[in-house]
Formats: sequence, C-alpha cells, structure tokens
Amino acid sequence: MKLFFKFILLCWGGTVLFSCQTQHNITGKYTLVQQGKYPKINPVTLYITLNNDSSFGYHYRGGFHGEISSGVWSVSQKRNNIVLSSYIKNMQDIPMIITETENDKCASSIFVFNNLLKSDILTNWILNINGIDYSMNKDTLLFVEKFVVDSFYIRGFQSVKDNAWMVPIPLQDTIQSETYYVKYTNSNVYRIAFQTFVNDDIFHYKPIQDRFPLKNNTILFNGIKLRKKK
Repeated sequence: MKLFFKFILLCWGGTVLFSCQTQHNITGKYTLVQQGKYPKINPVTLYITLNNDSSFGYHYRGGFHGEISSGVWSVSQKRNNIVLSSYIKNMQDIPMIITETENDKCASSIFVFNNLLKSDILTNWILNINGIDYSMNKDTLLFVEKFVVDSFYIRGFQSVKDNAWMVPIPLQDTIQSETYYVKYTNSNVYRIAFQTFVNDDIFHYKPIQDRFPLKNNTILFNGIKLRKKK
C-alpha cells in the first residue's frame, strides 16, 4: 500500500507525470472537424500527425496556397498543450550535413551533392563558394585547380512571378542553407547533403515553433479545431 501511494505521488510530481501517462492516447492523425467553416480560409486539406517517435508532420492546402512542416512534438507538464517545433527554424539558415575529405590523387576541388535538388525551368540552385555563385546542374561540381575553400552555402530560387499558374503557390521564392566554414586546410572533397525532410517541397515549408491547446483528442491549431481521427 505504501509503495502504491508513493507511485501516485510521483505521478503527480512535475515532469514524472508525463512518463506515468503514455503517449498512446495522444499519437495519431488530427484532421479538420468541418471543412470550409472557418473565416478567411477554406482549407481543402489540413492535418497534423503525431508519431510515436515524437516526430510530427503538418500539411495544409487551401485555395492557391500549400504548406508543409515537420519536426518534433511534446506535451506541457499539465498536458493541456501540444508543443510543435519544426526541424527548420529559419528558411535562410537551413541545416546541412557536410563531410570533408582529402584526395591526394586529385589536385582539384570537388563538391558532391548528395540530394535530389536540381536546377530546372522553374527552380535554380546555386552553390556560393567564398562569395562567388556557381550553378548546380549536376551531382558534382569539379574545379580544374585546387584552391582554398573558406566557406560555402546553397541558395535556391523559384520564379513564382513568371509561373503564376503553379498551384499551390509556394510560401517563399528564395531559401538558403546555413553557411559552412571549412574545418580542415587539406580538404579538397566536400560532400553536401540535407536531411530527408528537405526535398522538392522545401519552398512550401512552414517553420512552426509554438504550443497549441489540447483537450479531449482535439487540437486547437491557430483557431481551427483538429480532431483525432479514429
């Protein structure tokens, strides 16, 4: 009986409350209670998925606009708010994964892009090295001579004004990665990658860093009720 009473006290004490009540009742897909009822918007698609691994996915489509997001979620101590934190906080400072190596058999500086982002009629990607822009049309950018690389970043553009027919319209027409500063002076091969959530929809990405009321399997997201799908 004493052990049972002690367990109850622990469950009511601070952060331990969350561990005593599992995420099983919270995880799932939360969708619109009723489409098209809310002022100023007429969403076709709007849902938030809370996964068991504490990651979330957000999708919105209304009229000519589309938004996506992804990140991690948690609940407040009192379990009356859901907290969403996107992987990307700033669309002008997108995280990259960089691997530096040295190739003694090659005197050139080589940049290898381990991602699916490619320039096309609509989108243009550039790699800025030491303040100079280079077009990214292939998986590899090879320079004839080796030179000292101090820093680099990737920037992407979409010609939205020239493609007004495009639906959904992206949230931003320009994005940029973080600036990477080279660590090793002997490096001449640089492998550049993004996390898997950075794909062709990146221009529709919406950074989310906020908490939203949670009650009775319903999330109040920016004034819109999303109910857990059974």
